[in-house]
Amino acid sequence: MEEGDQYSIRRYHLSMFLKYCNPPYIPDPDPPSTRKNHIVHCEKTRAFILRAHAFMAENGVEDLSPSLLSKLLSIHPQTVSRTIDAAKDSPPITRFPPCAPPPLKQTKKAKEQRIVGRFSPETIEKLRRYMHVSFFAQYKRVTLKLIKDGREEWLAESDKEQTVNTSTIRLLLHGMNFAFIKLQCRTSIYMNEYYCSLQANFLRSMLEIRTEGKCLIWSVDETWVHKGMRPNIGWTDKEAQKAPLTFIKNGLTAGNSAQWERGERLVIVACLSEHGFRCPLIWRTGKVDDGGDYHKEMNSEEFEKYIQNVFKELVKEAEERELRPVLLMDNASYHSRVLDKMPTTNDRKAVISDWLVRKGIDCPAGLKKKELVDKLKKLSRKEHNIYIVDKMAEDYGVTLVRTPPYMAEFAPIELGWSAMKRAQYDLINRTDDGRVIREKLLEWMENYPAEKCKSYMEHSRKKRIAEGGLTFSPPSLTTEEVLAAAAEVVDDEDEEAVEDLDDIFDMFDEEEEESIRSVEF
Repeated sequence: MEEGDQYSIRRYHLSMFLKYCNPPYIPDPDPPSTRKNHIVHCEKTRAFILRAHAFMAENGVEDLSPSLLSKLLSIHPQTVSRTIDAAKDSPPITRFPPCAPPPLKQTKKAKEQRIVGRFSPETIEKLRRYMHVSFFAQYKRVTLKLIKDGREEWLAESDKEQTVNTSTIRLLLHGMNFAFIKLQCRTSIYMNEYYCSLQANFLRSMLEIRTEGKCLIWSVDETWVHKGMRPNIGWTDKEAQKAPLTFIKNGLTAGNSAQWERGERLVIVACLSEHGFRCPLIWRTGKVDDGGDYHKEMNSEEFEKYIQNVFKELVKEAEERELRPVLLMDNASYHSRVLDKMPTTNDRKAVISDWLVRKGIDCPAGLKKKELVDKLKKLSRKEHNIYIVDKMAEDYGVTLVRTPPYMAEFAPIELGWSAMKRAQYDLINRTDDGRVIREKLLEWMENYPAEKCKSYMEHSRKKRIAEGGLTFSPPSLTTEEVLAAAAEVVDDEDEEAVEDLDDIFDMFDEEEEESIRSVEF
């Protein structure tokens, strides 16, 4: 048989195979506009196409490659042809490449952003407003089902065809930076006229002090620790939790514990400046922690003895640096003991009468309580109530500034306490007694980096200024009106976003991040 006849026989048999194979029609998945740039994704598939085409070319039937390989691989013939054409100028393949690695698992963040991208900016804004106005402002419990049921109120017209279920809403809320966490109980203070006026007064006072310049600012506060304190979040073995006795019998443990014991409590008081911790004092209470806080052990007498030493050290350092001494302090009751406190209208008649007589105010015998109360109302409580700590600060020449109630974000030392409590989880051992714990914490504060303290001071300096805290007064507006007013003043061209607590995370290393997040504002 002639050689040409052999090629004819091969073509005939291959053509009959393709005729009777008859697989279903395979559509080209790519739109016409992208077909020119289409590439076979798997390198092993591409190599198989090229090797098979080379074999068929050696036997004179290369024109049948697209049809045969399309049916064998379930790939459109045009895709096979494009793969062959794209490799005409490439060197021949001598070995098969390894299979492509599996696609990376999509992260939770990527899923959230993909869901957010499905909805228009109008829907995103309406959903945020719906959450605040319909739930937060009315103190209603929020559930995914309630949000789904109210989708007609927040879905924009352009998104009416979108599928909205509870899973989608959960990812959408996370993508919008909502979080399902332990709720803070102090958010309502920003809707309280009194607290906001105190905030504005504090910010104005600090702005004046910093504008004058040449000031040395310390922040003072108290906290407490005990030996058994541990972080609430950590790694553990769930298998050990299922069968703790088995693990213990095998020489292991029942898993990680949030707290090994409620040991002796230590009360800590210290100051924080941009140069580090100052005047740290730790004393042992001799009591086992009962789940309370340190306010049972701290009192006015103890604090006033401590703060007198603080004033001396602050003035001394300020004089050395030729700066004005300034001390930030909160409004705890033991910080605010009054010398000869002015009575209130609820006090007994004899108490009011005796106080008026001591102050040299005319108070004839036989006056009724209503008349005595009227005399009290004519007096200025600010003039007659002399706070002992304020008087001490005045005597030492220290400018004392009180931080607003329930707004600990203005106290830099709160961030210092957070860092210290995180560090003590690694510092304190189970065998340490109160004396050893005290020594370790004092050493830690003494060696704490000044640059981190400076960043704490700088962070607290910026709080609420960019949001207009100097003049903020919300009670004249409803929640919806406040939100509408805020939307009107947003400057889209302003590249500097309003600062929040998350902004500080970029300033610290990963070891500090969790400690800053744990600060309860």
